[in-house]
Amino acid sequence: MTSNRSQTTHQVDVISTLRMAAENDSLKELRDVLARFTAGTFADAGENLYKFATIPSDTNSGIAVNEASDEATTISILLQISSQLVSASADLFSDGRNYAAAALLRQMVEVEYLAWAVDVRDQDAKRWLRSDKKQRMTFFSPAKLRKASKGKFRSQDYSFHCEFGGHPTPAGAVMLLKKNQTEVQILIADLLGHAGRTWDHMVRWAMRSSHGGPILEHSQQMLDRFSEWKSQDPLAKLPPPPELHP
Repeated sequence: MTSNRSQTTHQVDVISTLRMAAENDSLKELRDVLARFTAGTFADAGENLYKFATIPSDTNSGIAVNEASDEATTISILLQISSQLVSASADLFSDGRNYAAAALLRQMVEVEYLAWAVDVRDQDAKRWLRSDKKQRMTFFSPAKLRKASKGKFRSQDYSFHCEFGGHPTPAGAVMLLKKNQTEVQILIADLLGHAGRTWDHMVRWAMRSSHGGPILEHSQQMLDRFSEWKSQDPLAKLPPPPELHP
């Protein structure tokens, strides 16, 4: 009985701490500023990295690359996609279009999966860039990448995002309630978490690539800014979402 009561008290204290962090104006500003700084950094690194590319005539995507710079081109594309997702999601959250923002957040989750793949799996950057739709479904669908990660990416995390901002579901209705600022701030913190991990994969790739300069020149400042956020914001330390049951 004492153990159950102690556990309940702890849960109440955690919820109270999270709510206070979510409603703290200085922390809200910190999250918003970091999101916009991150989006700008992704854009700058991605655009500069893309300068290594040239136009080919034989890729399914029609994206500008040559054989020697396939990896750099893939990373540049993922960085620029990430920039738009983070900045647009932050904009939508800030003006109350929370469901739309959550939908873009789910896309950021998928970019993180791809960033992991091109970081740790040899030749995946080139394979993805020159893939057709069938090949992407075979090797790069979210489900395939989760399975390949051997537990790094949990299906319940992805399901959580699908429920609240990926598919039209009754659960997603909570995102339509503008008064639910605690949930909104938790999702913004989650957006920053996915963006930060995506950036970490890009940095690891850059450290072993001759084309990594446009990323590495931002690495220390990104590390400093994310370290500052994590040291101040309790929402940066949230556990992963629980498994959703039908």
